[in-house]
Amino acid sequence: MKKNIISAAVAATLLGASAANAVFVNSEGHGQALIYPFYTVEGGHDTYINLVNTTDQTKAVKVRFVEAMNSQEVLDFNLYLSPQDHWSAVVFADGSGASIRTADTSCTVPNTLSAKTEGVPGTVVPFRNFTYQGDAAPFTGVDRTREGYVEIIEMGVLDLSTDEAAATHVAGIPGDCTILSGHWSGAGKWTADPNQDLTAPAGGLYGYGVLINVEEGTNATYDAVALDDFVSSLGAGLPIHNAPGSILPGLGDATPVAQILDSSSFEVVQANFAIDRGIDAVSAVLMHSAIMNDYVLEPSIAAGTDWVVTFPTKKEYVNVPTAIAPFTEEWDPTTATACESMAITYYDREERTITPDPLDFSPAPPGPEAFALCREANVLTFNDSNVLSGSTRVNQNLNVDYNNGWLELGFTSAVAGQRELTSTNGVTFSGLPTVGFAVQKYVNGTLPGGVLSNYAGVVEHKNRRSVVSAP
Repeated sequence: MKKNIISAAVAATLLGASAANAVFVNSEGHGQALIYPFYTVEGGHDTYINLVNTTDQTKAVKVRFVEAMNSQEVLDFNLYLSPQDHWSAVVFADGSGASIRTADTSCTVPNTLSAKTEGVPGTVVPFRNFTYQGDAAPFTGVDRTREGYVEIIEMGVLDLSTDEAAATHVAGIPGDCTILSGHWSGAGKWTADPNQDLTAPAGGLYGYGVLINVEEGTNATYDAVALDDFVSSLGAGLPIHNAPGSILPGLGDATPVAQILDSSSFEVVQANFAIDRGIDAVSAVLMHSAIMNDYVLEPSIAAGTDWVVTFPTKKEYVNVPTAIAPFTEEWDPTTATACESMAITYYDREERTITPDPLDFSPAPPGPEAFALCREANVLTFNDSNVLSGSTRVNQNLNVDYNNGWLELGFTSAVAGQRELTSTNGVTFSGLPTVGFAVQKYVNGTLPGGVLSNYAGVVEHKNRRSVVSAP
């Protein structure tokens, strides 16, 4: 069967703001589902999560925090955003684990999280370690909640005026959040039919994360990856409203059709997957054969660089007896790993490079035989610069011989059939589904007068994509 190709003339429209009846990464930055590649509370960091509803609709949204090792849920709640609403919260270190608090009054269910007075934080809610108790004892503590990433999924649009009024702010305070929480209690209407008085998700959400280290005086801000048409807004699209205590909806609830721009042919490719494999559609639109980015380790300014490399769909392929393609190793609860080897090529700023030799002495320079990423959200640090203070749960050091340069991390495999995802209509994607960014930090110390002169910034990863048609 042949891949479905749409002319390049409409590619920008299909992958921009227009609904395509297939999951796609919206290059304009807004959509129905958002993936925030990383949160951390290690090394003095706080992480601020920001979410904006750009539409005139009242939206039901699932907010889910997952830990970094195996994408197990550590906190999940429903959020109801009124038109043009902005919601924000901070994740911070709280004892051995992480917690969340917000000074935002937007309605959450449970409503204990929401602020009741504008600008006055609501109740602190600790993250939980219940979902990974089947792993070996060293990996079951609440400390595992200190790093991870975030999924935010629109579940539908409220379509009853009284529900809309309950969520809508008047003088900074929603009308009555207890109306919405009451729908989930006892004989409330959503306990019987979660989709009652809702219509299908319609998109228009954008978000970003902020990694702040107050003591260092640094701030690194990244954009969330926006998936649009996550639930088809054409035809018989339905809401996916679920209870606040449910692990649903997840990334696997996507429309099982993916649409991507093949940069090699400048054509839009549509890939169809089995009806119960929406997770494959999400993986397909995030599938990359390689990622590329800079690193800066300039000694004169004590520079350092960390890369965040997150595989947001990985658990669906590795939490099984035998790993499912495109991943190759199943999750081992004893070691808390599911490793994928990486090919590495790096250069300095004058095109010099080192080609790793698998027959070299130990310790070997970085290369395909010597390097792997084993967690779902990984921090790759260069020459132990540890910009993000990654814990041993997620941190992987890479020693490079040049102070400044760029690196390509390759995800394809020379083994036939490995690291490939094939659709039912014959489109094969090669590589792994990834999101992430690099954080560069320059530490100039303290200037006269006690003023800090430290700086941090985010550089988004650049990606390669490999799309082929089955014979």
